Amino acid sequence: MKPTRTILALFAALLTLPLVAVGQGDEASNDDAIEDIVVVGQKSVSSLRRGVFEAEEDFYSVFNKLNDEKDFDVRCRYEKLTGTNIKNHICRARFVTKAFDRHASRNRNNLYRAANMTADSALEARTVEYQAKVEELIAAHPELQAALERYNASRAQFLANRSGNDSN
Repeated sequence: MKPTRTILALFAALLTLPLVAVGQGDEASNDDAIEDIVVVGQKSVSSLRRGVFEAEEDFYSVFNKLNDEKDFDVRCRYEKLTGTNIKNHICRARFVTKAFDRHASRNRNNLYRAANMTADSALEARTVEYQAKVEELIAAHPELQAALERYNASRAQFLANRSGNDSN
């Protein structure tokens, strides 16, 4: 019977030991100052690139809401270029997409001309109008200017990080 009592006494002591240690830990933590732990991380280049794309899409989303000319609305998407499986993030105004579509349909039988869109004076004129509209809306709407600043900041951070990684 004695060994059983000894084992029970040891077991009871083991169960109460953590409670005593916890109580002492609380007293010690009240007396000592808690240290701050600072973790410094670095975003990956792909994460920064994704941030640029999101900021660009945010800018165009705000622009599209403020814009009253539907031909100037901008749509962003990922496209695979011919001959590659790599998707590129592309943002185009509606009038540019329409011009590409018209050019392709006119030249569908001539692959060289379809692939090499020549300067289109109507497209150039619309591009000038579009740029003026963007500048007008940025000047008139602080929320669009803020979205542009966020885009520029994320793009600058991405380029700085990318050029820093290229030198290593």
